[in-house]
Amino acid sequence: GFGLLASGSVQETMDLGAVAHLAAIKSRIPFLHFFDGFRTSHEVQKIEVLEYDELAEMLDMDAVKAFRDRALSPNHPVIRGTTQNPDIFFQTREAVNKFYTPVPDIVEEAMQKINKLTGREYHLFNYYGAADADRMIVSMGSSCDAIRETIDYLNAGGEKVGLLEVHLYRPFATERFLAAIPASVRKIAVLDRTKEPGASGDPLYLDVRNAFCGKPGAPIVVGGRYGLGSKDFTPAHIAAVYENLRLDTPRNNFTVSIVDDVTFSSLPEYEKE
Repeated sequence: GFGLLASGSVQETMDLGAVAHLAAIKSRIPFLHFFDGFRTSHEVQKIEVLEYDELAEMLDMDAVKAFRDRALSPNHPVIRGTTQNPDIFFQTREAVNKFYTPVPDIVEEAMQKINKLTGREYHLFNYYGAADADRMIVSMGSSCDAIRETIDYLNAGGEKVGLLEVHLYRPFATERFLAAIPASVRKIAVLDRTKEPGASGDPLYLDVRNAFCGKPGAPIVVGGRYGLGSKDFTPAHIAAVYENLRLDTPRNNFTVSIVDDVTFSSLPEYEKE
């Protein structure tokens, strides 16, 4: 039941770490703020650090007081975490919905506070690229910086491509996700930095496919993997993903940055003409 918040750079890790704290204390939902091991966690980078007094001004002290009042104390004993029988367990699980439904709005509100303080622009889903893009990548984490640089290069050469960076992964705010995508996009490649053997697709890919389920005029959506074990993910690999989307039937369940000579899932590396 954790909220999952993704950062793609060292600066984002600083900024969204604050968002995770602000959202957790107000929503009463625990948050897991994650970023790529080594690719981000061990990167040496100069960043702007948020000061504690600045963060204190953003904190909902009423929510903090309520949190402290809920702490275990012998002065007001309560019982928690009991074993429940079938007569009520299902009902209690559904009763938590009212806490998860407002989470996207709470996270967006916290992001707006950080945006105002830093001048940077964070949303649940950040779009980057051509306003009239016909092809788009959906990704999260450290891949996004490299994808943005590749987009700049390709669009300068006349391409129309874009990126949707996912920050709030759970709860997945489907309507906000769809609203962030340019109406011109016809083909989408979803990149996961994980492998789910035996599944019909990897996690982010399946969420994106589900978001478009039943939507009229939905774009073609394919999925691929990159970066396992911190495998290098270069602009040539990213451009190959966009090239795959040029096809009438883009390849699904592909890999980039390796040569798969066993199951032949690799996309050919992009070569500038």
